[in-house]
Formats: sequence, structure tokens, C-alpha cells
Amino acid sequence: MNLKECQERLNNWWLSLSDEQKKIVPTSKNTVELRFLFSEEPISYQRVRSMLKLDISKIEHELRLLGVLPNVDDDVIASLMRDYISECKSNPNLLWDVELSISGLANSKLIAEAPDFFFEQYGVVSKTFLAKKLSCNAKKLDKPVLLELRKQLNQLLLEHKVSLPYSQIKDSSHSVGHDLNNRRLFLKWENSLSEQQKLLLPTFGTVIDKKAFNHLIPTERVATALPLLKAEYKRFSSEVFKLKGINYKTVKEREEVRKEKAIDKEEGRLLAFLRLRNKKLVSIDDFTSEKGRYEDVLHAFAVSSLKVNSKSGMSNYYIGYKHYSDFLESTGVSLNSSFRECFYSWSLRDFKEYLGAKIGEAALSTASASTILSALRMTLDRLKTIRNFDFNYLPADGFEIVRESIQYKPYSVNERKQIHKMLEQEMALAKKKLQPYERLDREGSNLDDPKIQARIIFEDDCNCTPTYMGEWAVKGRTKGQNKLANFITTRRLSLHELYSEWGVLTRRVMTREVGVYVLKMAQVLGMNLNPILELEIDDYQEHHPLTNKPCLTYWKERSTGEKMIHLDLFHADLQWLTISQKNFVETVFKEVEQLTFKARKYVAEELSQRLFINCEKVAKAVNISAMNKVYSELIEVYQLKADDGKPLVLTTTRFRPTLVSELIEAGVSLREIQYLLGHSSIYTTMNYIEKLEFDRVIRDKAREAIEDIYSGTVHSSAQKLTQKKQRRYGDNQIIMKTPLGGCKNIFDPPNFIKNSSLYVKGKPCSQYNKCISCDNVMLTEKHLPELFAMQRDYLASLESSTVVNTPYHVVVLENLSLLDDILNFETSEFEVDILTQAKEDSIFIETTILESWSC
Repeated sequence: MNLKECQERLNNWWLSLSDEQKKIVPTSKNTVELRFLFSEEPISYQRVRSMLKLDISKIEHELRLLGVLPNVDDDVIASLMRDYISECKSNPNLLWDVELSISGLANSKLIAEAPDFFFEQYGVVSKTFLAKKLSCNAKKLDKPVLLELRKQLNQLLLEHKVSLPYSQIKDSSHSVGHDLNNRRLFLKWENSLSEQQKLLLPTFGTVIDKKAFNHLIPTERVATALPLLKAEYKRFSSEVFKLKGINYKTVKEREEVRKEKAIDKEEGRLLAFLRLRNKKLVSIDDFTSEKGRYEDVLHAFAVSSLKVNSKSGMSNYYIGYKHYSDFLESTGVSLNSSFRECFYSWSLRDFKEYLGAKIGEAALSTASASTILSALRMTLDRLKTIRNFDFNYLPADGFEIVRESIQYKPYSVNERKQIHKMLEQEMALAKKKLQPYERLDREGSNLDDPKIQARIIFEDDCNCTPTYMGEWAVKGRTKGQNKLANFITTRRLSLHELYSEWGVLTRRVMTREVGVYVLKMAQVLGMNLNPILELEIDDYQEHHPLTNKPCLTYWKERSTGEKMIHLDLFHADLQWLTISQKNFVETVFKEVEQLTFKARKYVAEELSQRLFINCEKVAKAVNISAMNKVYSELIEVYQLKADDGKPLVLTTTRFRPTLVSELIEAGVSLREIQYLLGHSSIYTTMNYIEKLEFDRVIRDKAREAIEDIYSGTVHSSAQKLTQKKQRRYGDNQIIMKTPLGGCKNIFDPPNFIKNSSLYVKGKPCSQYNKCISCDNVMLTEKHLPELFAMQRDYLASLESSTVVNTPYHVVVLENLSLLDDILNFETSEFEVDILTQAKEDSIFIETTILESWSC
């Protein structure tokens, strides 16, 4: 077959085809396939194509115009792109047909190093869409000239709001391209509607019915839940409702409005509470005459909160006021009632019954109820001091959650050894996560092990930065972290277990990891569980402004509320305390903060300052229920046994009597034990010790210590007579006179002073003019007015911090307790009429002790 015959066959075939038939002609490697026309010819197919080169070129040109073959000439493609951009400028409606997508772009080498820069410049126009539009291979679109034209197209899309700046939407969801394209389709549909059509749109609740546009966009929950489409959907729905004259709110929206109003009202009440802290309450005339919701009750609680300085402490009083107001309202007390109608002798007991019902309804925890009850108790104590108001109330304890049979039973020596060993091992495990991550030694590792392979990915591709499983974590992952997540999923490994095995610190913090620190705090400080769990990260102070000693602030229910443990008061060689209390507490706060640092970002704002939080699934504060599970787990893992062979009852409550037992055995004085336990009176400490189930040796030592205290104070009517004879001396017998009393010999104090950490051998008694518990101090009746004045000055100094810069501030708190023992009508050695007269006389005594301190 010659050239002419080949041309004739080719042209006859091509001219016989319609445009639709031409669009489906066979092609191969971007050329028209003609083997079927010349398959029976003796010459080769390549020879035929060579002969018909010009004719085939004309056919392929026509096929490119029809879009059958891709354009291969860069200039042609660029020319087509310029024509398309010109059309879009002339008719912006064409822009709404431009498909948007990130699919196929994320893995492009062009954008691998700077994806944000690329998408900000060139947008997220679908390469598949453009390649089809320009009849070219998608790779051609990455040529420099085409990139510049793509930038122009992106500017048009941004100008007409078809697309959005990438910097504003890149973190909006894990499917930003899909979401942006659905938004385009939705807006295109919205723009096509006339006002009359909008009025006819069906509605469902507070939005237009999705059925109205589900022919354009799949309206399954995932699609409409993505933020870009969701925002436009809500906006357009609001416009349609406004157009229809509908002002509809869902139950949820109405509830949100109500909550906002309630929050505003609550903030107003809180501000009023804080203002009332500065309003004096000395007599009944000081109560406010304003009308409102139990204004007198608010005033009383606010003034009582002056005992505390921390935000959590003030908050406890305000919460106490709110619950007490609810209680009063539930009993039918009018909102405008005066303090006389709101406070009565049975207030505390009736309120406790009310709170008990709330606990039964699971509306309050036992710990919260005890704290609330404590706030009322201290408010009632404050009311007892108001002039012209003869008030008293029946006492009531807080809510006890520990069995009576074990509450006062210390652990035996054998049980202590088991617990000590367990806590040391658990502390070592917890601290392992705090160590810097150690990279894998690959030379000695089995590289075929999936766990080893996962670790290599973690080090090489993730830069040792942990990621997490779950949809919420997807959008924040890097490419390497996605690789690790996919590897973990396909190998069915546990990412949490791997991190734990590798020693990686993550946001996941198990209760057991922080629970061991809770147990250790109870063991070393003798604190009960509730106050430990309520600790906040700023409750430890290295130098307290009053005592200049390290201290720990905590809230103690069933007592005087906010308390302080002054650390390092005693020197004793205890098995479980190898460093000072101060260093131990400082270490606990530091390590727990470090352990929970990542989790703290996810905890609720009101709990973000809590020291002990966990994050197993959700970040939250450690509670009693979680600690109970820790107890059970530790007992089972370590097979802890009681002396009778049964499983040990592990609870922080038993650490308190255990600590007291060891301190007594170590010879620590009862005064120091009193301050460590947070007791306001030495009698409380002695009564507590009497309840404890000590062994014979410890009990003998405890009774000896108690007898030493009783020998210098008042306990029975017979001893009162003796004490009067011992403590009353003539002026000529007193060697060292002070503004307070007299001392027989400041260079030879009693043994309990010498055993104190405050005593320095070879120097005068450090308690001189401060420690009125000393056996050398002798009081006469003429000292009593000054003692009452001194008590008043002490209390004033605590509020104004007058004592801070004096040499006497270390024992101010102790002296307040001792003064109460001496001046209290129930415990004093002096008769009531003498004390009453002395208290009246003290009113005319100006500040004397404080002035002498400042000299």
C-alpha cells in the first residue's frame, strides 16, 4: 500500500465520524491509536504512522480541541488558562463552578516543604478539575507559568468569596478541602434562589431543612458538621427565618440565655460578697439594711471569710453562703429576713441534715458537704462575737466516710514496712516518666519487632513528639505522626502502652501515677485525704510571711477552715522520711506539676489549679472514688497483707494515727505534733491521741507526754487549785519580767523546749516572752488584762501582717492557742468574774506587745 492509499483510508475513516464518535476513538500514550485500520497491511505500523505523520497530526489537533487528547504544548495550555481566567473576570458566576480540593495536593513535592505558603499563594483549586478544563496532564499545572496563572485564579476566587484565605481555614477541620468545596456548592445554590424561593424553603427547628439542598451536597451528619459549611448553613438559616419573620429558639438556646443571665447575676452576687468583706461586723447595727436575697447572711459569711486569703478559701465561704441560702429558702424563710431569723441554735445541725439529703441524691460529694458545713460553722462562731447579739449554737461534726473500727488504728510495724516498700517502688515508676527520653540502642535491638519499628518511626519521623489516637487528634498531627498512627493501627498495637514502655511523658496520666504522691503526702504529713485532694499548685510556700518557715496551706473541714502546716518543726529519724519535710513537699509539688503538665491544658478551667489531676480518658481532678480504685489495685498487685493474713485495708486515714505513733516513739513533743495535725488546741491533740489504738510501749510514751502537758496546765478542778498555787507568784519571786508575765530562768528552759527544733543549745530560751506554755512562766491576775489585749493584738497582726518583720512571728499561732487555753472561761484557772473584769479592762489597754516587738 502506497502513501496515497494510506491517506485515503485514513481520511475516509475520519470524515465518516461524528463529533460524538470522535470523542471515543481509541488512544494510547497521548496519541490516536490506528492499528485497527492498518493491521492487515504488509508494512509495519510504525512505517505507516511515519508516512501519515502530517495527517495524524491534524487529527490529533482536532482531538485535543475536543478534549480527547491532552494538550502537551506548554504555550497552548497557558493560552487556554489565560482565556479561562479572562472569561471568569467577565462572568464571575463561572467561578462558582471551580472545584476545590486538597486531594492529590498534600503529597506533591512542590508543597512538601512549605504547605502553608503554597496553599496561601495558589489556593486549593482541584488539579483534576483544571487538568480536565485545559485538556492537559495534571503535572503540567506545576510549570512556573501555570503556577503564576493559578495564583491569578486563586485571587479571583478569594475576591468573590468563592474560596477563603488558607491561613484562616487550615486548622478548621481534618477535611478542610472537602468542607470548602461543600461550602462553595451551598453558596452557589443559595445565590441561585430568588426571594420567593427562599420564603418557600422548608424549615426544621431553627434551620432550613437539609432536604432542600441534599441534591447538591450529601447532608449526612459528618458533612454538615464540618465548620465552614456549618457556619454558612446557620447564617443562611437565620436569614431565611428573619425573612419569614420567625423568631424561634430551641430549648437548648433558651437554656443558654437563661444561664447567661444567671451567670451575670451570679457575678454580681460574688462582687457584692467581696465588697462586704471590707464592711465591719462588730455589732448588730453593722448589718446592712438593704433588701435582697438574705443580705445579712451574705454579710456574715463575707466577714467570716477574712480568716482566709486564698481564692479557694474565699470561694468556699461564698459557696457555703449559696447553699445555706438554698436551705433557708427550702424551709420557708423569707428572702428579706434579718439575721435573727436566719441564724438560730439548731442552724448547724439542720443544715447538716439538709446537706446529707443532697449527698444521698448524689448532688454533693461528702468532701464538698463537709467543706460547706465548715464554712457555716465558722460563720456561726463569728456571730458569737457580735455585740448585743446573745447567740450560741449546737455543734455538729462533718461527714465521716471512714469506718470507726479503723479510723484510729495505726499500721503495725510489719504493715508499715510493706506499705513503705510499695510506695518506694511506685514512686520510682512514676518518676521514670519524668526522666528525659532515651533513644533506642538500635545495634542491640531486634529490628523485625513491630514495637521496635514503631519506636524508630517515633524517633526518626516524629522527632520524639508524641501524638494520640482518636479523631480529635488527627488535625494536629504531622506527616510523621500520621505515619506512626497508621503503623500502630495496622499492627494492632497500643500507643499508650508503647509510650509507657518507652518512658515518654504524654497528656495521659493514670490515677495510680499521681495517687502514689497522694499516699506519700498522707504518710509524711498525716493529712486526711480530702484536704490533700483539694490542694492547689500555689498552696506550698517556701517562706510563709508570718513564720518565715516553709508551709502548706490547706482546707480542713470540721475545724477552722483554712489551715497551714508549718514544715520542718521537728527533727526525728523516721524510716519513710529520708529528707526534710520541706524538701519532700517541694519535690512532690514539682514532680506532680511536671507529670500533669500536658494534661493540665485539657482540664476544666475551675480545676486547672488543682495539684492532683489525672487524664485517663478525660482530664479531671482526682477524687475519693478514683483513690479507692488505686487502693484496691495496689493491694492486689503487691499482695499487701494485714497481720492476720487478710488483705490489708489501705486508706490514707490510717496514715494519720500511724504518723502520730512514730512521732511519739521518736520523742517529738505534743506541741509540735499539735501543729503538724492542724489542731487549734493542745487538748484536741491529747483527746485525739487518747482515741488511738497504740501498742503498749507507744501508749506509755503517749500518756507520759500527756501527763507532762497536764502538769503545766488545767484539766480537773483539783488540778486547778494546784495550778493556781504553782502559777501565782509574788512580784519579788519573778526573776525575768516581761510585758506578759515573768520567767524564772530563760537560760534553763524545760525539756520540751530543749527538744524543740526552735531551741539552740547554749543560747537563751528562744521562746522567751513568747511561749506561755513554759513551766517557768508565772501569771498573776494583773497580767490578765494584758493577756486579753495581747490576744486581740495577735489577731489583728495576723490580718495586717504586723508581725512579719519581728523576731517573734515564729510562734504567734502557737501563742493564740495557748492564750485561748488560759483565757477561755471553761479551761482557765482563774474564776469567771476575774476573767470578765480583766477582759473589760483590756479594752482600755493600747497596743503594748506589738509596740515592744517593733522596738
